[in-house]
Amino acid sequence: MNRRLLYATSNPGKIMEIRALMERFDLDLLAPQDVGLDLDVLEDGTTLEENARLKARGYLDALAAQGRTDLVVMADDTGLEIDALGGEPGIHVRRWAGYLMTDQEIIDLCLAKLARVPLDRRGAQFRTVIAIGLPDEPLALFDGTLRGVIQEQPDALRIEGFPFEALFFVPEWGVLLGRIHQLPAEQKAAFVTHREHAVRRALPAIRALLAG
Repeated sequence: MNRRLLYATSNPGKIMEIRALMERFDLDLLAPQDVGLDLDVLEDGTTLEENARLKARGYLDALAAQGRTDLVVMADDTGLEIDALGGEPGIHVRRWAGYLMTDQEIIDLCLAKLARVPLDRRGAQFRTVIAIGLPDEPLALFDGTLRGVIQEQPDALRIEGFPFEALFFVPEWGVLLGRIHQLPAEQKAAFVTHREHAVRRALPAIRALLAG
């Protein structure tokens, strides 16, 4: 059976990023709207691993209800852990203040919480966990991280759905995370993000499931 890969997210920024990444590995990626799905999976887990599993299972169940067995589902969850804030916001990026926040509200809250923290103590890391699988089979999990520093002022460039990319500076690269999106595709390949680290680790399992 020739299977295809479905990315379990409604975030247009994530779809754009992962689709471009998968093209580099010669893999086609379907978005939920491509297969007639419009889901809002409740992410009430306490860890990235739990939320990634919840999203994957939510989409797998929806596909099973349609009688679809030809799709491998990939879901992920990403958290930002700021050292000076004891790991906040962690998995609660979008609901850091206790309600569903806009990108700008997240940026403003982050800067307010770090207002008195010097730049040399603003270390942070992104961590992504990917869950992949098929119906009635155990999910496989893979993770990736990226270290950086939260800047004192946000960049003017904003990527919808990725508020911290306007704040997250990667010393190893000498550039803000959001700025790599402006680079030509051949240059972007040199910057391996937390999500790409996780995808690379998951690739052998993804290819095996697609080959079926």
